[in-house]
Amino acid sequence: MSDNPNGPGPGAGADPNEPTSPYEPNQPAQPAEPAQPTEPAQPAPPSQPAQPVQPTEPPTAPPAQPGGYPPPAQQQPYGQQPPGQPGAYPPPGGYPPPGQQPPAYGQQAPGGYPPPPGGFPTAPPESGTTQPAWATGAPVTVGQAVSYGWSKFWSNAGIWIAAVLVVAVIAFVINLIFSASIRAYFQQSSTEDLQQRLDDARGFGNVLLAAIGSILSYIVLAFLVSGALATTYKGRAAFGDFFRLRNFWQIVLLAVVVGVLSFVLGYVPVLGALILLVVEFFLTFALYFVIDAGQDTFTAIRSSFGVVSKNPGVVIVLILAVIGISILGALVCGVGLLAAVPIGLLAYAFAYRRLTGGTPV
Repeated sequence: MSDNPNGPGPGAGADPNEPTSPYEPNQPAQPAEPAQPTEPAQPAPPSQPAQPVQPTEPPTAPPAQPGGYPPPAQQQPYGQQPPGQPGAYPPPGGYPPPGQQPPAYGQQAPGGYPPPPGGFPTAPPESGTTQPAWATGAPVTVGQAVSYGWSKFWSNAGIWIAAVLVVAVIAFVINLIFSASIRAYFQQSSTEDLQQRLDDARGFGNVLLAAIGSILSYIVLAFLVSGALATTYKGRAAFGDFFRLRNFWQIVLLAVVVGVLSFVLGYVPVLGALILLVVEFFLTFALYFVIDAGQDTFTAIRSSFGVVSKNPGVVIVLILAVIGISILGALVCGVGLLAAVPIGLLAYAFAYRRLTGGTPV
């Protein structure tokens, strides 16, 4: 036990920080040690620049399913062109972008469509213009042929009349020399004398001379056919076109063939005349094929036979129409033949060109 009646003294066996009495204040706490200063934070390293985003491939349309409809096209923003595809056509129009000068006259604008190749038909005439009757309709008709001959003759009547007069004089001289029948009309002294001379004209020698005369006349006829064909290509023949013969020796050979046939069939009574009429019918376009297409004589005969045999009705009516026009021309004191002959030849040339696929102008 302790000898101190008041208990143990201060500081004996007790916590020095613990108060001894509730009335005694606590001992002041020991000051805390000052905090150690912290090191400043290290600055963060600079970040790496972001990699550029690679452009994505344009979306491709999914393959079309068999029997299904194709997917709808993607709508492009207004004013933007769709991305180009390999093999795609450039934008139409070929206008230069803003700020660039347009191409010079006659030059192609970059990116535009090239001009169409030549050979396309010209634009149709305006609604206010009218086409001639012969310029319309796919199949050829006799009315078109005669209308063409009439129109082209009167648009170039001076040249045609001059050419017909020259040819007529040459043909007259030939027939006067080689035709005994024509000479008989000029040498007769009476009706009995004329009949005797016509009977003599049927002799072998006179018939042979007449055949030669018909050959020469056929060659002279080629001059007018050449002018008619030139008209179908140019619209208007010059005087020199009549006497610029192509394939001359084949024209001569064709004239010889026709002359020989006329000579031989002339000795066959009745039937010979009918056969000659049929032969001349199928040879209607033989001279046109020789001059225009440059064919040899026998090829031209076959070509004429083919065209006529496929279009017999048109050719028959055309021949009858030309004969009728010639008769009307002869009735006007013969002067009308100066118009009737060119109109008939132009009608034949028109029919030939149309029946062989041409387009007369």
